[in-house]
Amino acid sequence: MPTVLVQGRIAAPHAPRLKRFAPDGWDVTVWDPSSDPVEAFEPLALEADVIVGGGVPIPWPEVPNLKLFQIPWTGFDFTAPAKMPPGVPVANTYEHETTIAEFIMAGILEMRVGLRQLDCDFRAGGWEGLAPGVSPIHREVRGATLGIIGYGHIGYETAIRANAFGMRCIGVRRSQQPCPAELAWLGQNDRMDELLAQSDFVLVACDMNDETIGMINAEALAKMKPDAVIINVARGKIIDEDALFDALTDRRIGGAVLDVWYNYQMPDAPPVWPSNRPFQDLDNVILSAHRSASTEEMHERRWKFVADNCARIGRGEVPENIVFTGTGAASGDVGGAGGIG
Repeated sequence: MPTVLVQGRIAAPHAPRLKRFAPDGWDVTVWDPSSDPVEAFEPLALEADVIVGGGVPIPWPEVPNLKLFQIPWTGFDFTAPAKMPPGVPVANTYEHETTIAEFIMAGILEMRVGLRQLDCDFRAGGWEGLAPGVSPIHREVRGATLGIIGYGHIGYETAIRANAFGMRCIGVRRSQQPCPAELAWLGQNDRMDELLAQSDFVLVACDMNDETIGMINAEALAKMKPDAVIINVARGKIIDEDALFDALTDRRIGGAVLDVWYNYQMPDAPPVWPSNRPFQDLDNVILSAHRSASTEEMHERRWKFVADNCARIGRGEVPENIVFTGTGAASGDVGGAGGIG
């Protein structure tokens, strides 16, 4: 009987979903670090045809049955080919792009409408100073420009929703691609300055790698409009933290919507604050705890995809979304216990 092992602090709680979706004849086993000893991992891994999760807790043992390491989220910057068993394909999982696009649009609308403040003001004072027609005026998103850095799955889903609100969308990406109908223009990264200068909202949705860490620095932020808002749903360190905090504090940009951070709480580690600067003290930011993709519907779609990739393995087919194939695993580490996605 083929076996899929769901392991790690992020993946293990979702094992019941995979059991519902798993192909007929597949056995689903679980290693949960919150309840299972470390030594219980190896015998489960030895039997697995597919392992699902993030970092593993021990140096990689020999895994002769392993045909796929499936990451049940998108980000794979916590691992690398040399950290994985040789010849084992590693796949990631999307299904988050529509969820994140809705989150982005909610942030854009809140920054223009200010619904939270309207609610607070009305609760506190009723009609006092707020007569219809003479109340403080908010703004529209119609006619505003959304610039998308790292145009891909998330960028597409966001652009079609922004278009529905009458927004103009532009984008840049690393590789050349014909401009799709939902964008006014699509360029490569050499048009970044142009995008920053034109955009009322700047969406950071690119991968984090050696080239993109700190890419949005003080110089880049200075090219934005003084009332523009930057939205980060990618990885925190793509935007230089000090430069962003200073630009927001000095009101050199209009605001920020931040869902990704500079410090993450890891198991068995001392408590850590998400940022090194006090963004929580600023009134021109919206902050969330890496939750832009966290919906019940998204998790259902993701684990259905994981089950479908297991089925492909069972039929002898190539799994979808392979990001690389393992070449080493000499250290036995897949980037630590977990990873974020």
